Amino acid sequence: MKATLYSALTACALVLTPALKADQADCLKVADAVKKQVEADTDNILKIVEKQAATSPSCSCEVVKAAILAAEADKDLVGQIVATAIEAAPEQMDLIASCAVAVAPDAVSEIKAVLAKLNPRALAKKGNDPAAASAKDGKTVIVGEKVKNPLDGPYLIPGLPPIHPPIVPAISTPSSSDVTLAE
Repeated sequence: MKATLYSALTACALVLTPALKADQADCLKVADAVKKQVEADTDNILKIVEKQAATSPSCSCEVVKAAILAAEADKDLVGQIVATAIEAAPEQMDLIASCAVAVAPDAVSEIKAVLAKLNPRALAKKGNDPAAASAKDGKTVIVGEKVKNPLDGPYLIPGLPPIHPPIVPAISTPSSSDVTLAE
Protein backbone atom coordinates (compact mmCIF):
# COMPACT_ATOMS: atom_id res chain seq x y z
CA MET A 1 0.00 0.00 0.00
CA LYS A 2 2.76 2.44 0.95
CA ALA A 3 4.82 1.55 -2.10
CA THR A 4 1.84 2.27 -4.36
CA LEU A 5 1.21 5.60 -2.65
CA TYR A 6 4.86 6.64 -2.89
CA SER A 7 5.08 5.71 -6.56
CA ALA A 8 1.84 7.60 -7.32
CA LEU A 9 3.10 10.72 -5.53
CA THR A 10 6.43 10.51 -7.33
CA ALA A 11 4.67 10.20 -10.69
CA CYS A 12 2.51 13.25 -9.91
CA ALA A 13 5.56 15.26 -8.91
CA LEU A 14 7.39 14.33 -12.09
CA VAL A 15 4.38 15.22 -14.24
CA LEU A 16 3.77 18.63 -12.61
CA THR A 17 7.39 19.82 -12.38
CA PRO A 18 7.80 20.77 -16.08
CA ALA A 19 4.52 22.69 -16.00
CA LEU A 20 5.71 24.78 -13.06
CA LYS A 21 9.07 25.44 -14.67
CA ALA A 22 7.38 26.38 -17.96
CA ASP A 23 5.20 28.97 -16.21
CA GLN A 24 8.26 30.41 -14.49
CA ALA A 25 10.16 30.56 -17.78
CA ASP A 26 7.20 32.28 -19.46
CA CYS A 27 7.25 35.02 -16.81
CA LEU A 28 10.95 35.57 -17.41
CA LYS A 29 10.30 35.84 -21.15
CA VAL A 30 7.49 38.33 -20.52
CA ALA A 31 9.74 40.38 -18.24
CA ASP A 32 12.49 40.43 -20.88
CA ALA A 33 9.96 41.49 -23.53
CA VAL A 34 8.69 44.31 -21.31
CA LYS A 35 12.23 45.47 -20.62
CA LYS A 36 13.08 45.56 -24.34
CA GLN A 37 9.82 47.33 -25.26
CA VAL A 38 10.24 49.95 -22.54
CA GLU A 39 13.84 50.63 -23.53
CA ALA A 40 12.77 50.97 -27.18
CA ASP A 41 9.75 53.20 -26.53
CA THR A 42 9.91 55.07 -23.23
CA ASP A 43 6.90 57.26 -24.04
CA ASN A 44 4.42 54.35 -24.01
CA ILE A 45 5.42 52.64 -20.77
CA LEU A 46 1.87 52.59 -19.40
CA LYS A 47 0.45 51.07 -22.60
CA ILE A 48 3.13 48.38 -22.56
CA VAL A 49 2.44 47.56 -18.90
CA GLU A 50 -1.31 47.47 -19.49
CA LYS A 51 -1.00 45.17 -22.51
CA GLN A 52 1.44 42.73 -20.87
CA ALA A 53 -0.37 42.62 -17.51
CA ALA A 54 -3.69 41.97 -19.25
CA THR A 55 -2.33 39.19 -21.46
CA SER A 56 -0.51 37.39 -18.65
CA PRO A 57 -1.92 38.37 -15.23
CA SER A 58 0.06 35.63 -13.47
CA CYS A 59 3.26 37.42 -14.52
CA SER A 60 2.11 40.89 -13.50
CA CYS A 61 4.75 41.10 -10.77
CA GLU A 62 7.56 40.58 -13.25
CA VAL A 63 5.93 43.02 -15.69
CA VAL A 64 5.81 45.78 -13.06
CA LYS A 65 9.35 45.12 -11.85
CA ALA A 66 10.76 45.09 -15.38
CA ALA A 67 8.94 48.30 -16.34
CA ILE A 68 10.09 50.18 -13.23
CA LEU A 69 13.70 49.06 -13.58
CA ALA A 70 13.92 49.57 -17.36
CA ALA A 71 12.44 53.07 -17.20
CA GLU A 72 14.36 54.01 -14.05
CA ALA A 73 11.02 55.40 -12.91
CA ASP A 74 10.62 58.21 -10.42
CA LYS A 75 7.99 58.10 -7.65
CA ASP A 76 5.14 59.48 -9.75
CA LEU A 77 5.80 57.12 -12.65
CA VAL A 78 5.97 54.16 -10.25
CA GLY A 79 2.50 55.09 -8.98
CA GLN A 80 1.18 55.32 -12.54
CA ILE A 81 2.72 51.97 -13.49
CA VAL A 82 1.18 50.31 -10.42
CA ALA A 83 -2.24 51.85 -11.15
CA THR A 84 -2.12 50.71 -14.77
CA ALA A 85 -1.09 47.17 -13.85
CA ILE A 86 -3.79 46.91 -11.17
CA GLU A 87 -6.45 48.09 -13.62
CA ALA A 88 -5.26 45.49 -16.14
CA ALA A 89 -5.07 42.63 -13.59
CA PRO A 90 -7.19 43.57 -10.53
CA GLU A 91 -7.00 40.09 -8.99
CA GLN A 92 -3.23 40.52 -8.63
CA MET A 93 -3.48 43.83 -6.72
CA ASP A 94 -1.58 42.77 -3.61
CA LEU A 95 1.15 41.04 -5.61
CA ILE A 96 1.64 44.05 -7.87
CA ALA A 97 1.86 46.42 -4.92
CA SER A 98 4.36 44.27 -3.02
CA CYS A 99 6.56 43.82 -6.11
CA ALA A 100 6.55 47.55 -6.77
CA VAL A 101 7.52 48.27 -3.17
CA ALA A 102 10.33 45.73 -3.42
CA VAL A 103 11.76 47.40 -6.52
CA ALA A 104 11.09 51.04 -5.57
CA PRO A 105 10.89 51.36 -1.78
CA ASP A 106 11.12 55.15 -1.97
CA ALA A 107 7.72 55.26 -3.74
CA VAL A 108 5.75 53.59 -0.94
CA SER A 109 3.57 56.64 -0.35
CA GLU A 110 2.52 56.81 -4.02
CA ILE A 111 1.81 53.08 -4.10
CA LYS A 112 -0.34 53.34 -0.97
CA ALA A 113 -2.19 56.30 -2.48
CA VAL A 114 -2.93 54.24 -5.60
CA LEU A 115 -4.16 51.32 -3.48
CA ALA A 116 -6.36 53.64 -1.41
CA LYS A 117 -7.84 55.12 -4.57
CA LEU A 118 -8.47 51.83 -6.37
CA ASN A 119 -9.53 49.74 -3.36
CA PRO A 120 -10.23 51.79 -0.23
CA ARG A 121 -11.04 48.71 1.83
CA ALA A 122 -7.61 47.21 1.19
CA LEU A 123 -5.98 49.64 3.59
CA ALA A 124 -7.69 49.39 6.95
CA LYS A 125 -7.69 52.66 8.82
CA LYS A 126 -7.37 51.12 12.27
CA GLY A 127 -5.84 47.67 12.63
CA ASN A 128 -7.81 44.61 11.62
CA ASP A 129 -11.28 46.04 11.76
CA PRO A 130 -13.88 43.42 10.78
CA ALA A 131 -16.18 46.13 9.43
CA ALA A 132 -13.48 47.39 7.08
CA ALA A 133 -12.83 43.91 5.74
CA SER A 134 -16.57 43.33 5.21
CA ALA A 135 -16.57 40.10 7.19
CA LYS A 136 -19.93 38.45 7.86
CA ASP A 137 -21.97 41.46 8.94
CA GLY A 138 -19.03 42.82 10.92
CA LYS A 139 -20.81 45.98 12.01
CA THR A 140 -20.48 45.50 15.76
CA VAL A 141 -17.25 45.94 17.62
CA ILE A 142 -16.25 42.71 19.29
CA VAL A 143 -13.63 44.18 21.62
CA GLY A 144 -13.91 47.68 23.01
CA GLU A 145 -11.14 50.25 22.84
CA LYS A 146 -10.09 49.90 26.48
CA VAL A 147 -9.73 46.34 27.62
CA LYS A 148 -8.53 45.89 31.19
CA ASN A 149 -5.56 43.61 31.52
CA PRO A 150 -6.30 41.06 34.25
CA LEU A 151 -2.66 41.07 35.32
CA ASP A 152 -2.70 44.77 36.18
CA GLY A 153 -4.75 44.49 39.37
CA PRO A 154 -4.39 42.42 42.55
CA TYR A 155 -4.95 38.70 42.38
CA LEU A 156 -8.55 37.97 43.39
CA ILE A 157 -10.13 34.62 44.10
CA PRO A 158 -13.91 34.77 43.90
CA GLY A 159 -15.44 34.66 47.38
CA LEU A 160 -12.20 35.49 49.23
CA PRO A 161 -10.73 38.84 50.21
CA PRO A 162 -7.83 40.11 48.13
CA ILE A 163 -4.47 38.50 48.81
CA HIS A 164 -1.70 41.04 49.20
CA PRO A 165 1.99 40.20 49.12
CA PRO A 166 3.58 39.79 52.56
CA ILE A 167 5.56 42.65 54.03
CA VAL A 168 9.20 41.66 54.22
CA PRO A 169 11.32 43.74 56.60
CA ALA A 170 14.67 44.96 55.42
CA ILE A 171 17.54 42.65 56.26
CA SER A 172 19.83 44.31 58.79
CA THR A 173 23.54 43.79 58.98
CA PRO A 174 25.13 42.96 62.33
CA SER A 175 26.89 45.80 64.09
CA SER A 176 30.55 45.65 65.11
CA SER A 177 29.65 45.08 68.80
CA ASP A 178 27.71 41.90 67.93
CA VAL A 179 30.62 40.34 66.12
CA THR A 180 33.13 38.40 68.17
CA LEU A 181 36.38 37.36 66.70
CA ALA A 182 37.82 34.02 67.61
CA GLU A 183 41.45 34.42 68.44
